[in-house]
Amino acid sequence: MSSSIARALLLGGDASLGSLLMDVLAELGIALELSAPEDGRTDLVLVHVERGESLQRQLQRARELSAQAPVIVLVPFADERLVGLALRLGARDCFALGRPLEELRRVLLAHVPGPQSAAAFISSGGAVPPSPGSPHD
Repeated sequence: MSSSIARALLLGGDASLGSLLMDVLAELGIALELSAPEDGRTDLVLVHVERGESLQRQLQRARELSAQAPVIVLVPFADERLVGLALRLGARDCFALGRPLEELRRVLLAHVPGPQSAAAFISSGGAVPPSPGSPHD
């Protein structure tokens, strides 16, 4: 019955990030793959980028490995320029590492089919800049 378990693929990142994500994803019932699965089935692709130069290459690789899976870009901090670029290049969402893990859980649930009503958890994970003209209270 493992075919019903959602699977996420991590591109980029080190062993420490992989371990952290594995723990968070396991709590949500999502298996983390550190290399492309042989059957090609991936429900979500997480792309870790440090700088903008590697972003386009990493997003292209994510699409090659899983054309239909949503892509979430993990950035080291809420870099508005990098987040905007990621979204323009096709990322479904972004998450700034260092934010509370509860926000990461909401971002993941918003993009992976599961028993919870994921649509209720649409979140930017604190990485997407506010819309122009929105009040900052």
